[in-house]
Amino acid sequence: MSNPSKSSKRVAVITAPNLGWVNAGMVTVDLAFEAMRKRMGGGVQADWYSLHPAEVRSFRRDVRPEDLPFCSSSVIDRLQEIYEHDAVIFWGDFLHARHYLEQDAIINLKLHGHLNDLGAMRSLLHQTMLFRDASDDVLSKTLLYGGTLLHNSQSDYADEGYCSAFSRLITQANAVWVRDPLSAAKVKHWRQNSAIDHFGTDAAMLLQPGDLDLLPTTGWADEIPKEEVAGVFLGNRTRVPRWFYRFAQGLANQTGTQLEWLPWYDSPRFRTRHMNTRPEKERTLGDVFAALSRYKFIVTDTYHLCVNSWRAGTPAICIGSPQPANDSLEGLLTLNDLKKYVFYSAYDAADFFVSTSESSHRARAGHFDRLLQLLEGGFEPVVHRMQLHAKRSAGSFEKTLRGLL
Repeated sequence: MSNPSKSSKRVAVITAPNLGWVNAGMVTVDLAFEAMRKRMGGGVQADWYSLHPAEVRSFRRDVRPEDLPFCSSSVIDRLQEIYEHDAVIFWGDFLHARHYLEQDAIINLKLHGHLNDLGAMRSLLHQTMLFRDASDDVLSKTLLYGGTLLHNSQSDYADEGYCSAFSRLITQANAVWVRDPLSAAKVKHWRQNSAIDHFGTDAAMLLQPGDLDLLPTTGWADEIPKEEVAGVFLGNRTRVPRWFYRFAQGLANQTGTQLEWLPWYDSPRFRTRHMNTRPEKERTLGDVFAALSRYKFIVTDTYHLCVNSWRAGTPAICIGSPQPANDSLEGLLTLNDLKKYVFYSAYDAADFFVSTSESSHRARAGHFDRLLQLLEGGFEPVVHRMQLHAKRSAGSFEKTLRGLL
């Protein structure tokens, strides 16, 4: 934990585990708070917490932990310490959704925790992620930003242990902003207010130009010819149909660009006959982030790459399954494609979402033509909408946090 001066205020920031910093998108989520904290001035000190620290597994090859401005302690061991901060912030992700606690969190506790009893693990998660045992005073200085309740449904609230802790947190927290409009509607129902807008942004959207300059770079991204290359990352988020590879290649051909693998994760790349095979060179995570603004467009199945691409001003063509569906390759709702579709729909960007169910050649051809037209000079209004919303949301959050401190 940091050692703030007597005049500084201490903020506890609770984020999702990012083991080995493998998830580049979640790194940008955390960097967004660090950037905002710095803009607020030197009087705010942040201590970082998560269910599991990053070092419980090996780091991805382009990350050096000393390059990152934060290091999380385990929330499991530090609850009382967290309560003593001047403000507590739950920052991003599915942290309060029941499926996250029942699936992802339980899986990680089994792998990296010290508990084997399911009941004991649930109790621990309700205590740490839902602040079940926190006092009213602690909840009154707790803020929730950038999370999502997208998949919560009535059957989840039949779990009495979850429902009682969740409802107390969501109704008594000082303020709540969630990253999508459907979750915002759910929060409004729980808090029974009509005037407050709970629709925030994904936290990564709060990054501003220059915020990522704190990360070291090697010049790897500078070698990408600006707007002559389309970045491609297809991981394990979606069952990508074969026709989509031809679809992406066709867009590249028509826009005079080359497809090039973007190493958002350390994952095997897909190859086509015309895939640019740039030689592997030493790079950093800062290089990966710097690359986003150099591409003509990006093709991906990964939510946070979509978010960061648009934030950088680069249109992202997203492949996803039709909704509602639970078709992620790992069966986890956190990997479900609904979050991508809702994100695109919220900003009138659904033209850039390509459904895996577009089996008709005629439908795909029509979608292809719309995308081609937008890529050649029609996507800027989407970027502008996202930027304006992020600016308003950041202002609202910062004003509330300053009020607590």
